[in-house]
Amino acid sequence: MTPRTNSQPLYFKIVLSASFIVIVFMLFALARSTYRDLFQVGTYISTSSTSIEAQRAELAGRSGELAYAQSARYREKVAKELLGQKQPGEDVIILTDETQTIADFLPSKTAEDKSLTLLTPSQKWRRYLFGI
Repeated sequence: MTPRTNSQPLYFKIVLSASFIVIVFMLFALARSTYRDLFQVGTYISTSSTSIEAQRAELAGRSGELAYAQSARYREKVAKELLGQKQPGEDVIILTDETQTIADFLPSKTAEDKSLTLLTPSQKWRRYLFGI
C-alpha cells in the first residue's frame, strides 16, 4: 500500500491565506482605532482643562459683577422685574411701546379660540384625539 498524502487543494490554501490576511488587517485596524480613540480622549481632557483654567481666570477678573449680584440693590431689582414684588407704599408704573386692549388684561380662560369655531365636528374630534 502506498501512503496517502493529505494535500489540500490549491483553492483551499488561497482561501485560508486570504482569510488570515483579512483577520490580521482587521486586528490592525481595531488596534489603530482604539489607540486613536484613547489619544483623542487625552487631547479632549487637555483642551477642556485649559478651557476651564481660562474661564476661571476670566471670572476672577469679574469680582465687581459678583459683588453687584450679591448686593441688596440687585435682589430688589430682580424681585421687581421677575417676581412682580414691590415695597410697601411704592407705586409701579409699566411703560410699553405696544398698544394694549382690555382683552390683554382679562384671564386667558375668557379668550375663546377662534380657530376652533371654523372647524367641523369631525375635524374637532380629529384635532382632539390625534392633535392634527
